[in-house]
Amino acid sequence: MSGDGEDDEALWFRPVWETENEDAPPGAPSRRQAAAAPDYTHPLLAPLARAQHAVTRLDARTEAAPPAIGEGLRARLAMREAAGWLAWARFPIHPRDLALRDAGLTGAYGPAAFADRLAAELPATTAQGYTFEIAPSDLAVGQALRMARQWRRLAETHSWRPLADSASMRELLVFLGHSGSDADIAEWLADSTFRQKGPALIRAGLAVRAWMNRAEVKEPLTLDGIFLAACLWRANGFGRAISLPFWLAPEAQLNRLAPRVGIAWMAGFLECISAAAMAALADLDRLLAVADRGQTLRASTARSRLPTAFEAVLRAPVVTSASLAKTLRVTPQAALGLLRQMQEAGLIHEATGRASWRAFTAV
Repeated sequence: MSGDGEDDEALWFRPVWETENEDAPPGAPSRRQAAAAPDYTHPLLAPLARAQHAVTRLDARTEAAPPAIGEGLRARLAMREAAGWLAWARFPIHPRDLALRDAGLTGAYGPAAFADRLAAELPATTAQGYTFEIAPSDLAVGQALRMARQWRRLAETHSWRPLADSASMRELLVFLGHSGSDADIAEWLADSTFRQKGPALIRAGLAVRAWMNRAEVKEPLTLDGIFLAACLWRANGFGRAISLPFWLAPEAQLNRLAPRVGIAWMAGFLECISAAAMAALADLDRLLAVADRGQTLRASTARSRLPTAFEAVLRAPVVTSASLAKTLRVTPQAALGLLRQMQEAGLIHEATGRASWRAFTAV
C-alpha cells in the first residue's frame, strides 16, 4: 500500500470527536476546530475534573444504594451541610446535636447557657471536648436548620423549581433568612454570565459570584449564594439523588476561599465541592457498612420487627422510642425493646448521654 493510501486509511479511522460533526467525513481538523482547541493547561481544568468526578460518583452511588440508605444519607448530609456553615460562621456544633435540635429533643441554647445546662443540650459537641465561652446563636442555628430542610427538599423533590421566576426565588430567600430586592432578584435571574454554555459547576460558581457581588452583600461567602448555586446545578439537569455539597469542606479550606477573587476563587470553589463530595462518600461508606452488619437481623423470625426497625434507624440521623413507635405503629415500650436489641448488637448507640428522653443513632 502506498504512503498516500496509509494516510487515507488513517483519516477514515479518525475518531468521530476529531471531525467537524458526525455527518462530515473524517479528515484534517478545520481551521475553526484548531482555533477552538481546548486549553489543557488552564488552571481550572484539574479542579473541575476532580469536582465533577467526586459529585458524579456521589450522585451515582447514592442513586444505586437501597432507598433507606439514600434517604438516610441525604438526611445526614443536610445536617452536615448546616453544621459546616455554622462552623464557618464561628458556631461549631456537631451535626448530631443539630439533628437532636431539629427533632425537638433539645431546646434553645441561650436559656440553657444561662441555666448552666448548655452541655446537656449539646452532648455530641461537648463529648468532642469543645467548650463554649458564649452560647451558639439560636438565630443562626434556626437559619442553618431551615437550609438543611431545603437541601433535602432540593435533593428529593424534583418537581420543585425555586428559580422558576422571581416569586419562587423570593420565597426561597425569605425561607433561608436572607432578603433581596425585586430588582436584585430580577437582575440575577436575567444575568447571562452563568447561563451560557459551559461546565455546570463553573456556571454554579459564577452564579455565586454574581449574587455576592451585589453592593449590599458584605460577607465573602453567603448561605443563600451557595444554595442558589445548588439550585442552578439541579436546574441544569444534575443531582438526581443529592443536592450539591459544599459546606462539608474543611473549615480551613472555606476560610482560604473567602478572600480570593477571579480564577483563584473559582478554583477554590471547585476544590471545596470536591472535598465536600469526598466527605459525603465517606459517610455513604460508613452507612453501607452499618447496613451490612445489620444483615444479621434478617435471620429473625418472620414476625420480628427488628429488620423494619433497623431500616427506620438507617433513614434518620436520630431515632427515639416515640418516633420509632410512630413509624412501626407499635407501643413506645415495644419500640424501646427493639432499640435495646439493636444497641446490644452494636448497630446503634445512644446519642444524648441521658437516662431518659434518649435518642439513638446508627452513624
